[in-house]
Amino acid sequence: SAGSRGVSTGMTSAQIDQLTTLEGRRVGLGVRGGHRIGECELVSAGGGEMRALWIFVDGCDAFVPVDDVLDLWEAA
Repeated sequence: SAGSRGVSTGMTSAQIDQLTTLEGRRVGLGVRGGHRIGECELVSAGGGEMRALWIFVDGCDAFVPVDDVLDLWEAA
């Protein structure tokens, strides 16, 4: 499998579908390349043809392609 070769496959469809429950909350993201966004607000988890998370971080809107998101958690 891809995971056994050390290649990350990103989030599953089920995980992406569950992101809508975190909209409006503070979250952290782990993205491809080993980058982390420690705390941001998840504005929208996308849906339909929008394959990006809309986040608000450091006073700015940003869009992160869903395929680049490896992990997402609710911030404390």
